[in-house]
Amino acid sequence: MEKQEEKRIPDIEEKLANLKKLIGVRKFNKETVMVGLPRGCYVYNDVASADNIRRWATAMGDLNPRFLDSEYAKATRYRRLVAPPLFLQSVCFEMIGEFETTTPGGRPFHSGAEWEFFQPILEDDRLDYNGIGLIDAKITKSKFSGQMIVTTDIVEYQNQRGEIVGLAKGFAHRSASDQLAISIGKYGDIAKPYRYSDEEIRKIEEDKKKEEMRGNQPRYWEDIVEGESIGHLVIGPHTIMDSIAHYTGTWGAFPLVVGSRLLHRIWYERQGKPMLLMSGERPEMYDPRINANVHGELAHLDYDLGRAVGAPGAYDNGAERECLASILFTNWIGDDGFLWKYSIQFRRFIVHGDTNWYRGKVVSKYIDDGKCCVDVEHWGDNQRGERTTVGRATVILPSKVHGPVKYPTPRSIEDIFSAKE
Repeated sequence: MEKQEEKRIPDIEEKLANLKKLIGVRKFNKETVMVGLPRGCYVYNDVASADNIRRWATAMGDLNPRFLDSEYAKATRYRRLVAPPLFLQSVCFEMIGEFETTTPGGRPFHSGAEWEFFQPILEDDRLDYNGIGLIDAKITKSKFSGQMIVTTDIVEYQNQRGEIVGLAKGFAHRSASDQLAISIGKYGDIAKPYRYSDEEIRKIEEDKKKEEMRGNQPRYWEDIVEGESIGHLVIGPHTIMDSIAHYTGTWGAFPLVVGSRLLHRIWYERQGKPMLLMSGERPEMYDPRINANVHGELAHLDYDLGRAVGAPGAYDNGAERECLASILFTNWIGDDGFLWKYSIQFRRFIVHGDTNWYRGKVVSKYIDDGKCCVDVEHWGDNQRGERTTVGRATVILPSKVHGPVKYPTPRSIEDIFSAKE
């Protein structure tokens, strides 16, 4: 395998045409996701147990006591632990349908998500899901590789009563080829991790101390002023241990083991050929240092493999960043508030050593069918002053006049997909 077999890579228009044939076709649920896998090997959360909630929160570094402390939770309106909204990602990663719609040549990058939450996920709730692996595909311009295909997946989450508790769209950007991204060299000037001065490290620590967690002091809708800041959240410096923590908090050891021992056996059973000798097919990527194919997730953990796909080195999981940025909102709204809508776009890679400041400001406040809503614009900047994320959110707050939070009416996959048609 010293010289990998060359395969013709379709151009970007061909890839788009092939993907469009799959729109609305590939539907999935727990049973279909696990087809071909050894029984019991795929780890996910189907129960919001106290242990699973705490495991998720600690993996993200979220110290909110309503997610961690059962005694504290007894004094809240729910009388038990509440799962963080993005806990649903550990029930089903919203991009899992993308795995079935891969085209050869360029690695797809998770590039953002749009979430809607319709009621809290409470301790001991049982959760299920169903989704569509592709509901949209289009070409967009990109500084990373000239042009990229943007694909959209969608997942709906239900509790044990069959109530829809959440809905998520996941987005991926696919380049025409890894080689094209490397040749353009958007990240060519970032060859080594950022080295902080002592003063910069002190500022990071001081800013972390200034983070606010509202907790059991209600943040009332009437007290919100349009244009005001919602504070900040500081995450970093990033290391591969942060990515591993996200893996273990959402899928247990599955993505780590599947990237090594287990994957080779699974892939052989599914495809009838050994993964180590494959070429140009997901889920592998070629590692010339050992002349063998390895799991593509290793690009998140290995500097050289990250560079091989056009990134500036080993880079964070988009799903990880999505979870971390959401903590800004659960801290700000307090125990009685509710995160209704949350969207995020990833603008730059976060690599080893990067620190991010997530911030937001109030855009508007209004009443929508009895719900006291606040729209927030949020963003993340790294230590270089580069914008790494942008997004919007809508929260529902308790009111001094209108009373406790009123939850939104759920929307379903059918509502979204039929609207596109």
